[in-house]
Amino acid sequence: MTEAERRRSYAESRVLINSDAILTTTFDDGVLYFTGEQIELMRNLMQYANRIESYAAEYEPGYYLTPDDTDWDSIQAIVADLEETLMGNPNTLWGYKDRYAVQQQEDAGGIGSFTINLDGPPEGEVWVIMGVGVYRSVNNAQYARLQVNTTSGAASLEDIAMPLAGTFYGSISECILKYTDNIRVIYTAATDGETVITTSWGYKMVVP
Repeated sequence: MTEAERRRSYAESRVLINSDAILTTTFDDGVLYFTGEQIELMRNLMQYANRIESYAAEYEPGYYLTPDDTDWDSIQAIVADLEETLMGNPNTLWGYKDRYAVQQQEDAGGIGSFTINLDGPPEGEVWVIMGVGVYRSVNNAQYARLQVNTTSGAASLEDIAMPLAGTFYGSISECILKYTDNIRVIYTAATDGETVITTSWGYKMVVP
């Protein structure tokens, strides 16, 4: 591509994208939240991003140069990746719905292991669990076992030692729950009638 082919006249009202800023960005990768309206707007702007005339590689009085062949190939790859994110895979974009926080209190109804099952996400949602807290009113230096309960079985996350009665103990182990999953906590050596409290917190995501 010659300079003449790359040369474009410049109007003050025209919005140009600095190709160098795209190819050598100073932004780190990140997770951002977009509304549905913002996503629709970006999808329409992708038509503009696919035109070489939208990019300026060099400004001169009265004109600008579009990217050369090598830079344009790199920009097209970046644009194609963004298009795939916005339109290719509907599961790529999840929308934040709400914070998640629950506390469940029960009285152990017997002696031995006592299990609490917290509710899991409904269809169309994924819950990101940031932590689980456990409490018991009577204790004999036992522990609470945190598990993710799924249709294929339970997977243990962590055993929390509970040396003192009447004290909350917490875990910050992150896990993700899909539909039909839930958090399960097994308290060992329960005493008949003791109070057991389980808390959990995180946030909810809507899956398209």
